[in-house]
Amino acid sequence: LGNNIPGFIKAIKEEDYKKAYEILSETTVLEAVCGRICPHTKQCEGSCVRGIKSSPVSIGEMEAFIGDISIKEHYKISEKNTDNIDKKIAIVGGGPAGLTAAAFLLRNGYSVTIYEKYNYLGGLLVHGIPEFRLSKEVVKQTVQKIIDLGLEVKYNQELEKDFSLQELEETYDAIFLAFGANITTKMGVEGEELDGIYGGNQLLEHQSHPNYTNKKVAIIGGGNVAMDCARTIKRLGAQEVKVIYRRAEEQMPAETKEIQEAKEEMEEIKRKE
Repeated sequence: LGNNIPGFIKAIKEEDYKKAYEILSETTVLEAVCGRICPHTKQCEGSCVRGIKSSPVSIGEMEAFIGDISIKEHYKISEKNTDNIDKKIAIVGGGPAGLTAAAFLLRNGYSVTIYEKYNYLGGLLVHGIPEFRLSKEVVKQTVQKIIDLGLEVKYNQELEKDFSLQELEETYDAIFLAFGANITTKMGVEGEELDGIYGGNQLLEHQSHPNYTNKKVAIIGGGNVAMDCARTIKRLGAQEVKVIYRRAEEQMPAETKEIQEAKEEMEEIKRKE
């Protein structure tokens, strides 16, 4: 995103939290969310020079801290101009991409309408990331700040079911398709169409969970979705959950803290059982 990390950290150090928020808002409008779920150890914190000899600066935690303060203190996302008020933009999909695009377009004076197939905004932030990783209330309050910029939302509107691209083209000056890759990726291996094989989207977005009682479950993959599925399934009563990954743990794409938290949670649940 090109966040001005030294700038917002300096403002925090000076306890000027509103300034820190304004600095972050130049490049992101999801501070309270990104500070919690972004892969910091592989991105900003992974490039922090302090990490060479000790621990890197906790950039993600500080970003979440500022995001939470902005919600608590009702800091508003500032508008830059109203030069483009006659330009109408349609965004299909109200997830993080659609919301971010909407916010920056609104800040620059455009009229923006989001078409969302569900009756809420947030996309995978709501139905793709479990509550234990990202509070739904934090998402709701973050989204509200974007709505307050003057965003129009049409809920329960699915592309090619309730409206067509042609209809949008007749009304809007530009269209942004932001519905994401919401179909589970297949591995292309024999047997993945059998009963008892589920994709991450089925489980997290659609909540299509079977009864896990006294069941042993294997999670194939080593990313954050795999960690979320493992923790969710264990919480739903599976007897045993094992994550299977083709390389070493150090090469797993999941955040180090997510892997560690998953391990600790599995042990904690096992002790309680």
